[in-house]
Amino acid sequence: MIDSPILREIFRAYDIRGRALGADASLTPDLAMRIAMAFAELIDAAERVVVGGDCRSTTPALQQAAIAGLLDAGLDVVDIGRAPSPLVYWATAQLTQERPTAGMVVTASHNPAEDNGIKLLHTDAMPFSPEEIQAVADRMVSGVRVGLRQGNRSLWSPRADYVQSLAESFPVRRPLRVAIDPGNGVATVTAGPALRSIGCEVIAINDDPEEPDPPHPADPQHADNVAQLAKFVAESGADLGFAFDGDGDRLGLVDGRGRRATPDQVLALLAEDWLERRPRADIHVDVKTSQAVIDHIRDLGGRARFGPVGHSLGKYAMREQGIDFGGEASTHYYYRIDDPPHITDDAVRTACRIAQFVSTNTMEERLDHIPRYRISPEVKIPCPDDRKHAVADRIVADARRAWPVNDIDGARIDLSRESAGAWCLIRASNTTPFLTVVVEARTDREFEQVRAVTADILNGQDLDPSPLLSQRPLD
Repeated sequence: MIDSPILREIFRAYDIRGRALGADASLTPDLAMRIAMAFAELIDAAERVVVGGDCRSTTPALQQAAIAGLLDAGLDVVDIGRAPSPLVYWATAQLTQERPTAGMVVTASHNPAEDNGIKLLHTDAMPFSPEEIQAVADRMVSGVRVGLRQGNRSLWSPRADYVQSLAESFPVRRPLRVAIDPGNGVATVTAGPALRSIGCEVIAINDDPEEPDPPHPADPQHADNVAQLAKFVAESGADLGFAFDGDGDRLGLVDGRGRRATPDQVLALLAEDWLERRPRADIHVDVKTSQAVIDHIRDLGGRARFGPVGHSLGKYAMREQGIDFGGEASTHYYYRIDDPPHITDDAVRTACRIAQFVSTNTMEERLDHIPRYRISPEVKIPCPDDRKHAVADRIVADARRAWPVNDIDGARIDLSRESAGAWCLIRASNTTPFLTVVVEARTDREFEQVRAVTADILNGQDLDPSPLLSQRPLD
């Protein structure tokens, strides 16, 4: 075995992710094999591992290398081939009911084509925590071992069973014409079949996973990446449109008029549906969530419960607090489901649920009455990795002297004394050398006031606020 060097920066808060193409690749097949062997030593309860991957050109080699590492470590492997991340979660939860089964996904989600990555799952389909991901790196440094036995590899395609489970859960009540844009990502394998199974006519763009030059990144968090779908919906007469990210766990939404719904609006829409069926429920939101969503949940009789940013941290917060539904500003929407039992951020499942309730009331009617405030996008303020967390901690301490502060993840500072309902968020990015800043108020004038207050806070830490001062609220 070649002993490739380990670059610590690829072991991130939510997964392992780095460049996989070229001479300077930080994630190689050899490294994937060693990651898998280290992973095998850290999941003592597991007897086998479900392995799936996305449709990047580097995925097959990384996926087969990871499988070889698991087999050498003595674990059996269920290879499900090309699969969205939520399908791997579903398969892991399904199989672990028979025999303890962990999971692994080879994907870099919406990252550029030259990148790739690995997601690691426990036997309950919960992701490895940030500390556990670092433990994988530590184990690789100390040396990985070949197991006492060679594992066995089997092939299984869970797609039909997965699609059937959605068909039984979300039948539409009238025929719908639904447009989808998987962004030439791996959601192509489940999105169309699932929506057809619940009774929709599906028309698609960018649904070829072999396309070498996609027209836009598969990242529905950003409006530019949903513009093509919005135009397609308006021109085709579709009832609604869904955009998926690269590994099928995040969802963008377009209504029948061709209007993109913001991630916060989608969360409010889903929360409204959830509270109709589960009155007074708690709903998980992250610290970037618009106050408009929080107010809407409160007005409907529910309670928004703040948690940290990130899909893995959000799932753990939901499990610890006994919450069954939630979402975050990055277009992850979470569900605790019973069959098979696990917490999932499944964009295809979310699309099926939205299609079902749109089949009784048009989405336009629902969206039109959801409030919208003036919120900024996530603004990146450069701050070195070795400084950013200390700076964020100082901001929490200093801000508390003047305002109420939620410190679950950085500082969400309540600025309602400056302007009713206004707030700002300043937190250290988990993956890049930046502080992330979000500002919200109810009017453009109040937005400018709150933005100026936030800039003063940044200036107080010798940080350049100019990226924030030049940023207008989202349309």
